[in-house]
Amino acid sequence: MEAPAASQQTKTFLHYYASLESFLKAKWQMMRRPKRSTIRTDVYEIRPRADKHGVDLVGDALPYSPMWYRGPKAITDAIDHAKFFSRSHDAVVRIYDRAGNVIETHEQAGEFKKL
Repeated sequence: MEAPAASQQTKTFLHYYASLESFLKAKWQMMRRPKRSTIRTDVYEIRPRADKHGVDLVGDALPYSPMWYRGPKAITDAIDHAKFFSRSHDAVVRIYDRAGNVIETHEQAGEFKKL
């Protein structure tokens, strides 16, 4: 009579084991970084602020985006910041006017060299 109980316990164990295994596989997929191309290009946008006081630098590579720049050298400072933080790989900086049109584009080739 104990054989059916042991069999039921085995089935229950296998069910929970399979559930745990699929859960862990799903978590592992979520934790792994997505595969990227070996050539990385960061894209930045410089847009005028709605309040007309400076520009915003927006980009996926920035930890705190958007960044606000103001003053007579706001656009130059934003371009320099984007290029500095993308110096090891390619970068594209697009400057927009108030209407949303691209008025200028800066491209930088990365300086990363393999040893």
